[in-house]
This record gives sequence, C-alpha cells and structure tokens, in this order.
Amino acid sequence: MIAPFQIAQIPEIHFGWGCRQDLAKSLSEYASVVLISSRTLAQPGRFSADLLTQLQEQGTRVALFLVSGEPSPDMVDNIVEGCPKNAQAVVGIGGGSVLDTAKAVAGLIPSGNSVMNYLEGVGKGEPFDVDTLPFIAVPTTAGTGSETTKNAVLSRLGQFKKSFRDNKLLAKNVWLDPELLVSCPQPVLYSTGMDAFTQLLESYTTLKANPITNALAWQGMTLFKGAFELLESASDADKETGYGNLMLAASLSGITLANAGLGAVHGLAGPIGAFFEAPHGIVCARLLAPITTANIETLQQQDDAFSQATRYKYARIGRLLSNKDGLEPTAATLEDDLSDLILNLQLLTERYAPISLSEYGITPCQFDPVIENCRSGSMLGNPVVLSDQQLQNALYQTL
Repeated sequence: MIAPFQIAQIPEIHFGWGCRQDLAKSLSEYASVVLISSRTLAQPGRFSADLLTQLQEQGTRVALFLVSGEPSPDMVDNIVEGCPKNAQAVVGIGGGSVLDTAKAVAGLIPSGNSVMNYLEGVGKGEPFDVDTLPFIAVPTTAGTGSETTKNAVLSRLGQFKKSFRDNKLLAKNVWLDPELLVSCPQPVLYSTGMDAFTQLLESYTTLKANPITNALAWQGMTLFKGAFELLESASDADKETGYGNLMLAASLSGITLANAGLGAVHGLAGPIGAFFEAPHGIVCARLLAPITTANIETLQQQDDAFSQATRYKYARIGRLLSNKDGLEPTAATLEDDLSDLILNLQLLTERYAPISLSEYGITPCQFDPVIENCRSGSMLGNPVVLSDQQLQNALYQTL
C-alpha cells in the first residue's frame, strides 16, 4: 500500500532554447518591476542588460539591484528598503544566490518588514501573514533548483545558514532557457551541476520519498548522466542537448527536494556553508561519495523492508551511471552495483569538483562545530541515522 503523501504547488514553467526572448513581453502587465541580477549578467550585451532595455522601451519602470556572493539578511533588508513602494513584481536573473535574494525581496516589499522576523531558527518566529509580490525566476546556472522551491537560503558567515520559507514565496513562473548556461564559467557549471545531482540522489533515497518524487528524481538523474560529456562534443546539437538536460535536471531537483527533503550531504553542507566560504556545489560533491558509502554500509546491517528497498535504489543508480543493460538490480548483482555506484560517484567528484575542502580553510580540528549543528533540517531525511564518528570519517575524506 502506498503511504500517504503530499505534493506542493509548482510554478508555471517555460522551457526551451531561447525562450527568454519572450520574457519582456510576458512582463508587460506590470508597470513597475524590481530586477535583481548578478553583476556579470548586467554588463552590456548580457541578458539582464538587454532585458532592462526591453522593459524600458515598452514603458515598464525598472529598479535594478546587483548582488554578488551568498545572500545575507542584511543584503535582503537593504534591497527591500531601496525598492520603490509601487513595485508590482520582482524578477531574479542569476544563480541560486541571486534567485534566493530575489525570492526573499519579493516576499518582503509590500510590508517592508525585516527578513529576520521570519528566518527559521534564528529569527523572531513571527507568522508570515503579509502580502507578497509575484516572483519571476530566470536561472543561469544548473544547480540549486531555487527557482522551483519555496525557500530562500540566507546566511551570516561564521554564524548561520538558514531558510526563509513559505508557500507564498514560490515563483509565479520560471523561465528555463538552456542557452543562458553557455556563458556560465565551466567550473561553476560543473559544481552547481553536482549540487543538482546530489539533490536528485538524496531526494530519491530519503525517508520522505514518494512515487512522484521518485519518478521526477529518476528522470533528473537520467538527464544528468552524460550531460557534461555532451558539452565537450564538437557537435552544436550535442551541446544544446547537454545544456538542456542540465537545466531541466536542476529544476527537477528543486521540486523533489521541496517535496521529499534531502539527506546527510546537505545536513553537513548547511553548517559548512555557515562557517566557511566554500562553494556549496563543491561541498556537496566532495561529501557525496563518502556519505553514500556510510549510508550503504549502515543499510547493509539492517534487515527491514525500507533498508532493503533503499539499497536497491542505490544499486539502480549505480547501474544507471555504469551504463549497464537492464537497470533493475538483482540479488546476484546488488553488491557489485553498489560498489559501482561508489566508484562512479568518486569519479564524478574527482573530475568535476576536484578541489579539496582544505583549500577553503577547513581542517579536522573544525569538524566538531559542523557536526554539532548538522542534526536538524536536511539530516532528518537521511535514510539512516549516521553516528558522529561516521560523519567525521566522511568529512576527513573531503580534505
């Protein structure tokens, strides 16, 4: 019997090579918009600058804000304070940090309240019962899936990394144009892509997975497999397919994490991101193989139906990544398929996220505060409970 589950609302999604060209026309219903972009994309000839011109030519008033780095509560509050009070919508163009910033700003402009009134765990804990503006998301990396989630992740370095979360923050619509990935720097594309793959794998194996998230996560992992290799092809058609697969896989990962949760990789990545200036995608990629190994080793010691089913899920991913015929593992192939999974995860990490976390100042003597702050949030969805020693062993392998 299928266990009860719920699926949250998702935004209206526009997908297609070059679809961004229709964005300005779709915004014509708004007389005044706030445009939040990365600095790079606002340079002449880049999409944010082009969109600004198109909007102004059609008579739309635009307030432009440029952001860089991880969004903080202070950044969000400062932008909200500087926004015109008659703004009618917020458009975010950029990676996960830009989209999280824009999402939070759209939620706060009508009230003018501080985001600290609502930030989980560290805010005032007030109910979010205020009006919000429509949020339009245009991702330019294939990573966090922020465009399809209801939470904005904000941080103060050395203190916390927490979510501002509410159904009213969900994007009204999302524009997925794979052509925007062409100008994304390759290291950023690889690390954010590894974040998306981690989200798909974790939401597929989490305690809270359901038939719909399983289907979407599997589709996302299928799209991800081989996408990076397509980008290295001499064929333009192959490259377009690769960019499209990455873009869609990332957005699917946002839907699955929003509905099924994540696991120990993101449980550890949260406090690491709070204490160190380490790119989130690199952190997730470095943790993926050691955490998956610890999960599988723990599952092998348990005989209940869930543990057995989850081992077969991991083995199925191993067969997918190994290009084996017939994706369903059997009792005879199970252990080999699990070994193949770990090997392939290690190969993915070393090729696409080769930077050790020690490069960001992380040392073994700093593991304790990370472990002390990792037991809430994403960690609660992990398929097994990992001991502090297991988590510490996984962290050692990232250095």
